[in-house]
Amino acid sequence: MEIQYATKADLEKVVPLFQGYLQFYGRQFEEQEVVTFIKKRLTNDDAIILYAEHEGKAIGFTQLYPSFSSLALKRAYILNDLFVEESHRKLGAARALMKEAFVFCEQMGAAYITLETHPDNVAAQKLYEDIGMQRDDEYWHYTKEFK
Repeated sequence: MEIQYATKADLEKVVPLFQGYLQFYGRQFEEQEVVTFIKKRLTNDDAIILYAEHEGKAIGFTQLYPSFSSLALKRAYILNDLFVEESHRKLGAARALMKEAFVFCEQMGAAYITLETHPDNVAAQKLYEDIGMQRDDEYWHYTKEFK
């Protein structure tokens, strides 16, 4: 398994994975909307997209969004998306993607990487804890959605 850093040239590999991710969460968008979204992230350098290849096929991805930590006076990263095609789970792709995300963040001198997951996603929680992440019970996250 190889982990690659996506560029605009990798759209045809990343877009189907991102569509699978959206479908997993019950979201439907036209393919062109997804292409435009991913292309903008890569063109504007406002996301880092890593993807896993197994036997020459892209099977999973993760997307990091840069942020900042005012308390650390450093860059931070939000791991916003992590997805592996169902037919390729249990091969270690998610773990490999996460580990490469950690390497990237360390190389960038980041203060931390953060993510959120649904309380029912026990498999993901086990992975995160296995690779050294800690659940934050100190702070509560609040969200306001805009339509």
